Amino acid sequence: MTTAPPNAFVGRQAIFDRRLVVIGYELLFRNSMENRAKFDNPNQATATTMLNAFVELGLDTLVGKVPVWVNLPADFLLGRYQIPLPPERTVIEVLEDVPVTPALLAALEGFRAEGFKIALDDFILTDETRPMVALANYIKVDVLGIAKDEIRRQYDALHGLGPTLLAEKISTHDEHIFLRDLGFALYQGHFLELPIIAKTTRMPHDRVALVKILNALYKDRLDLGELENLVASEVGLAVRLIKLASSAAMSLGQPIASVRQAVLRLGVQQVGALIMLIMVAGFDDKPIDLARQALVRARMAQELAKHAKLPSDQLFTAGLLSLLDAMLDRPLRDVMAELSVAPMVKQALDGGTSPAAKILDTVRHQNRGDLAHVLGSHFTSHQVFVAWFDAIRWADEIIAKF
Repeated sequence: MTTAPPNAFVGRQAIFDRRLVVIGYELLFRNSMENRAKFDNPNQATATTMLNAFVELGLDTLVGKVPVWVNLPADFLLGRYQIPLPPERTVIEVLEDVPVTPALLAALEGFRAEGFKIALDDFILTDETRPMVALANYIKVDVLGIAKDEIRRQYDALHGLGPTLLAEKISTHDEHIFLRDLGFALYQGHFLELPIIAKTTRMPHDRVALVKILNALYKDRLDLGELENLVASEVGLAVRLIKLASSAAMSLGQPIASVRQAVLRLGVQQVGALIMLIMVAGFDDKPIDLARQALVRARMAQELAKHAKLPSDQLFTAGLLSLLDAMLDRPLRDVMAELSVAPMVKQALDGGTSPAAKILDTVRHQNRGDLAHVLGSHFTSHQVFVAWFDAIRWADEIIAKF
């Protein structure tokens, strides 16, 4: 089995208006800090780029509030793979090598209806490509190594057709001045800004588990309880769903309290899209030991919360997230800063003297065999033992299914 790199990379390159204000960023595939794209499979590269940008790093962290521009190969454009990006923040770039067919034109109409904007990349106007112009918001004209007379000819042919014109691959100051005076509205290229690479630690995944979750997701009758258990058992996916559902693009400021709430907020289509994206990206490692510990903590915290009359689903979530530092090799406080979770979940993870924090503290000490601290908790030894024993049995049953 091939193990994917432990880090997630994505490149971004700014798009400027005539005042040199950044109006968007194009997302670029990167698999290291080397600033160039090297890949064999365009579907995998696209999936990895979207996954790293939207879920691992987060759009707000990566680009702020401006839209992202994403190159999509034919399989994504024609619906073989879903696009888990917020339409109001996404410009879909159609590459010049995608054949213009009735199916493609219908797909672009569908994207426009959903709220996506369309950019035609490296576009050359011909009888074949002309039908796409009416569906486009932007046309990108490649100016690298092109004579000024040819650029002027292309501009004259495209100007006035409707889409905003963007000059890309600008390499010198003189080129920029010429293109600005000619009338282009938007600009992109190494002269204005080199691509910038962002990096974070990615969440691990088990592909077999993802297939089972996908199967449960698309049963004739959706069993939300079964789906919640399956998602919770695949810790990397659970964290991603909570992070995705709590992002500014999805949550409208409402914090997430549980895996079930994340699934309900995102809906079947969005959860399925994320799973498919992870699978296409090729993340298929299996951190069983850490996953089992996280499941034990989650279930035990859930059971103790019932004794304390606290929301058991929120303490389950806190237990599930409590090993993120070990999974990502980053301080838990830094990881939690990227998640918008319910206040009680945050209290439990931050530590301190709150009832939620004491429950998670008890769970941690029991998990480590630190019985002196467990006996000093607000729970009886019988309550702690029963919750711990039940959690181990439940976690083992869940893991055994995979």
